Amino acid sequence: MINIHDENYGPGQFDLTQGDLNQVAEGLERDGAPQELKEIALRIIRGRMEQDGNVNEPAEGILLKYGERIVGHLEEALQSDPRFTSLEGKWFLAEKLPAIERESLQKIHRMLLQTSSSVDEILSVVKEERSTDKTLWRMAVQIALHRSPERFENIGTPARPQWKARLPEVEQAEVTHYAYDPQTYEILCRPGQRLSQKKAQRLQELNLFAHVVTFAE
Repeated sequence: MINIHDENYGPGQFDLTQGDLNQVAEGLERDGAPQELKEIALRIIRGRMEQDGNVNEPAEGILLKYGERIVGHLEEALQSDPRFTSLEGKWFLAEKLPAIERESLQKIHRMLLQTSSSVDEILSVVKEERSTDKTLWRMAVQIALHRSPERFENIGTPARPQWKARLPEVEQAEVTHYAYDPQTYEILCRPGQRLSQKKAQRLQELNLFAHVVTFAE
């Protein structure tokens, strides 16, 4: 066990153990609310102090002294553990987030085809019962979009995401609406149809492709 009270403490001396991360997961599940890195770091420090029998030095003092190093190691560890997810500096358990249903994801995709949006703006089209903490719903939207990279792209930053919709490749596309060629009056596509490359190209030339297709399920 690393002695975090050592005066010779250095960047390489604070190695998070699996036990530390398990403790973080248990604490987040028990509290039921997202936490910032510093709050999580304090929980780990207090746990180690109890194990070491050190009750004299306040955990806040250790964090003040070594906080930048500890928090840096902690963030790397949480990012590499699939149990955890984050949004705007707060962390929670991915499996404990509310579920975003398929219908809501389809509505989000249609919305983002029109304009890129923040998580708060996207949340307005999510129709599931939102009796829990709004932050949890915002995180749920974030992770749902992140898990569908073929459909959604973050054009913002990890700390301040801004999402836009991706269009399906021709082989992934299914037609949702009729469309015709205004020059020849040829019907280019019908609902439920799969497109040929030639028809897809013509729809793109007419700027209709995004309006008449969705991802085939």
